[in-house]
Amino acid sequence: MSLADDLAAQPTAVETQHRPRTEYDGRSGGFIQTGALPEEPSSFTELLEQFGYDPDEVQIVGAPRISRWQTQSGDWLAAYRFRIEPKAPASIVDDLLSRIDQWTTHQPVAAVGPHVFNLQCSDLQIAKVDNGGTDTIVEKFLETVDRAVTEYRALSSRGLAGVHIMFPGDCIEGNQSQNGANWWRTEHPVTTQTRILRRLMLHTVEQFAPLTDQVWMSTVNGNHDQAQRFQTTNPGDGWATECAISVADALKMNAAAFGHVTVEVPDPEQGFMTVARGDTIFTIAHGHQWKGGATARHSHAFSWWSDQAFHQQNPAGAHVLAHGHYHTWAVETAKARTRICSPTFDGGSNYYRDLTGAEAKRGGLIYLTRGGEVSNLSLV
Repeated sequence: MSLADDLAAQPTAVETQHRPRTEYDGRSGGFIQTGALPEEPSSFTELLEQFGYDPDEVQIVGAPRISRWQTQSGDWLAAYRFRIEPKAPASIVDDLLSRIDQWTTHQPVAAVGPHVFNLQCSDLQIAKVDNGGTDTIVEKFLETVDRAVTEYRALSSRGLAGVHIMFPGDCIEGNQSQNGANWWRTEHPVTTQTRILRRLMLHTVEQFAPLTDQVWMSTVNGNHDQAQRFQTTNPGDGWATECAISVADALKMNAAAFGHVTVEVPDPEQGFMTVARGDTIFTIAHGHQWKGGATARHSHAFSWWSDQAFHQQNPAGAHVLAHGHYHTWAVETAKARTRICSPTFDGGSNYYRDLTGAEAKRGGLIYLTRGGEVSNLSLV
């Protein structure tokens, strides 16, 4: 190359070609980049199908990013980049009130008896991505409710005075755990997590409401349910209880069908609650109020319970301490006390499994209570 050629050279840009391509991870989203087109695609359905996507599973969201240029012939062309995301299942986006309105007047069952049927479901951690993510969590929860209904029917001859549904916290994965470090392993934003939780809560009520004349739903917040940590708010500032309150508000819109359903959450200035269900008194907490493990005599949960009793707080009168947090189900008893720890619904932590090899059984617990005594306890 001559000196003149060298001086005449310029740093010519390598043009980005407008060629059709797409990227999509099946979870958080992706994009479709069209080729050069004289006008914007008129059918998003056809565009999705052209790139190999099922329009029932994938949707285009937002406005496209458009690049325009003029050809040598004077014609204008454009390339379009569309954002794509998974389409939410209809069961998740159905409106609460529309479902409530569909229910007819509750027909009294009049099958009272000495026992209360309890369903204890903790640590759903909706949106935790490990081992199947939210789809697996929801499937397992729905399966648990179905099994619980079957067990309720089988035990009805014992005489059942009502159904007690418990959500002892960590119902969503949230974005506050580990100061938000868990967020990169979370597949849905908090708004979607709470929407799914509300639907699951309502679904559970819908399954049991026709079977009995008394339903209680008790919900407390776990550490994952916390709304925020960067500023200290009241102990009741959490998403699980907020979802339960939303369900309670919706149920009031059809009192004829759901007037026999009672939804309760703790006082906003307290993270747990002590309530009577039939003739048995429960203290319902999440479990992060004490550390795991045990002393030489008993668990740290019993130590916390003992301290509450020593200071004459309400758990002093409880027969049952129902909680979660530790992801494996456990029972501890004394003469007049029973502690029941829920298993988890999430698929477990890959990090913890790699570290220890440990995995937990998933699901909810069912049991009967009568006069403070627990019977027929099983994992469903």
